[in-house]
Amino acid sequence: MWLTAMLMILGAGAEAVVFLTLLRRERAQRRLAERASVENHARLVEMQELARIGNWEFDLVHDQIRWSAETFRIFGLRPGSQEPDFADLLLAIDEEDRPAFDRAIQLAIAERQPYRLDLRIHTPQGTQKFIHAQGSAVHDIPGEAVRLIGTILDITERKREENKLATAATHDPLTGLSNRRHGSAALEQAIRDARETATPLALCLCDIDRFKQINDSHGHSAGDHVVQAVAQCLVAGIRRGDLATRWGGDEFCLLFPGASAQDASVSVERIRRRLESLTFSACDGSGYGATATFGIAELMPGMRSESLLEAADQALYSAKQQGRNRLACARSTPQHSGPAAPAREEPACHSRTGRPVAEFGTLSPQAPESSATLP
Repeated sequence: MWLTAMLMILGAGAEAVVFLTLLRRERAQRRLAERASVENHARLVEMQELARIGNWEFDLVHDQIRWSAETFRIFGLRPGSQEPDFADLLLAIDEEDRPAFDRAIQLAIAERQPYRLDLRIHTPQGTQKFIHAQGSAVHDIPGEAVRLIGTILDITERKREENKLATAATHDPLTGLSNRRHGSAALEQAIRDARETATPLALCLCDIDRFKQINDSHGHSAGDHVVQAVAQCLVAGIRRGDLATRWGGDEFCLLFPGASAQDASVSVERIRRRLESLTFSACDGSGYGATATFGIAELMPGMRSESLLEAADQALYSAKQQGRNRLACARSTPQHSGPAAPAREEPACHSRTGRPVAEFGTLSPQAPESSATLP
C-alpha cells in the first residue's frame, strides 16, 4: 500500500518507475544476502563437523563466551544444550594439562602470544579425548585485551594411531613386552641413573628350557603360547619400575633398578617357581610343562651395558650347565684402569629348592623362604 501512495506522490512519470525498480532490486539483494549468510553458516557448521574443528570466542569485557556447534559436540554436549562458560572449558581439560593451557591464556592476554597446544579433555560421558587448541587475544587501541578467540580440533583418532605406532616401535607384538631396541635404550638409561644416584642395578637374562623340543613336539602355536605364558609370569613377578623385555626368540631380559643381585634373585626365584607350576595342554589332550633358566648380574664400577649383559649371560650358561630350571648369579669385579682392586664377593643367589648352583667356582646356598618379596 505504501508503494501505491508513493507513486501517487511522485506521479506516474519515469521517476516513479526508476524508484520502484531500484527499491525492488535492493529488497531482492537483501534477501539474497540473508539467504547466503544462512547458507554460509550452515556450510561452515557442516565443514566444522566434518573436520572435527570448533571455534569459541570469549568477550572479556562483558564476560560472555560463545561456542560453535562443533565445540559443543567435541566436549560431549548437545549444541545449545546449555549456556557455555569459560569454566566449563577449563574443567573439561585434564588436570595435568590445565596449567599449560592457563599459562598460554595468560601469555596471550599479557604478551599477545598466540598459543598452540595438544590437550587431553574429559567429556561428561567419561570419555577421554585429545584436542589441538590454538588461539590468541584481541586487543583494543589502548592495548587492553577485549576478546579471546580460539579453535579446537579433535585429534583423538590421530593420537590413537600415533600411540599404536609408538607401541609397535617399542613393544613385542606377541607378548606385549618391550622389544630389544626399547630394552637396550632402557638399560643404558638405567646405568646412567645408577651412576648418578649411586644405587645398585641388577640385570637378569632368561631362556626357556628346551624350547625347540616344545616347538617340534607340539607345534609353533604351542611355542607361542609358552612364550606368552613366560611373559605373563615375568610381568607378574617384577616390581613396579622394573622392566621385562623380550630379548629375542625364547630369551628375555629383566632389569631391576635400585636392586642388588640378591634382591633380584628373590623376585626371579618367584618367577621360576610360578612358571614351573604351569601345565599346558597338547592337541591330543595330554599335558606338558615348561621351565626356564636365569642368569643374574649386578652392575659394578666401570661396567658398561655390554659387560653387564656378558656377565648375566655367563651366569645363565653356568646355570644351564648345572641342569637348567634354576638361576645363578655372576661374580663381577670392578673394571677400571690402574692397579687391580681386590675382587668383590657378590651376594649369593638362591637356586632351585635343594639343588645349589655353582657360582663360577663357588656354591650359592639357597635363599631363605622368608625373603619372598623385593623391598
